[in-house]
Amino acid sequence: MSTKAPNNSQTQSVGNSASTEMEAESTVTETETETSAGPSLGPDRIFEVLKNQRRRRTLQYLIEHDNPVTIGALAEHIAALENDTTEAALTSRERKRVYVGLYQCHLPKMDDTSAIEFDKARGTIALGATSEQFEPYLDLESNESDAWPRYYLLLTGISSLIFAINVISGIGISLTQLLAGILVGFVFLSTVHIYSTPNEITTYLSSLAER
Repeated sequence: MSTKAPNNSQTQSVGNSASTEMEAESTVTETETETSAGPSLGPDRIFEVLKNQRRRRTLQYLIEHDNPVTIGALAEHIAALENDTTEAALTSRERKRVYVGLYQCHLPKMDDTSAIEFDKARGTIALGATSEQFEPYLDLESNESDAWPRYYLLLTGISSLIFAINVISGIGISLTQLLAGILVGFVFLSTVHIYSTPNEITTYLSSLAER
């Protein structure tokens, strides 16, 4: 009994078919992974979202509250922070200004990067597929903001200590020299503070332009 061996074209066809199936399985796996984890964003896109204070506060609010939230509740929260008041004490104009800015500009921009899911029809917002990629930078900003009051307090403490030593031991530093040194210290610290947080100034100027 003779067995007919497969020719080269049949062998190549089987090999190509197996290779195609493996590539298809690999493509499906990669697509599923990307869909479940969300598209990876580069630093430029992440910082483009985070450079505005309202967008940073939006992400922070969503992280701290059950999702989804309404745009009205978010606008009231941000407006209260911007105007240094309580949500109950806000005026309708203050609420509307923040609401319109969020609705027309900030939320659509964040939705484009999947940082949030913005449902315009329902007026709701929830954390998006890529929101976790922004969280480390939000923590960093919070830590840096919390540190500045300590720096000013430290400068005040050092100044008070020098003053006390000068009075007790009579080192000979005049009050004018001491005050000049304290003033220079505060000017230096304030300058560093301003240039290390330029987004705060930009946001403030933007809010003035919207009024």
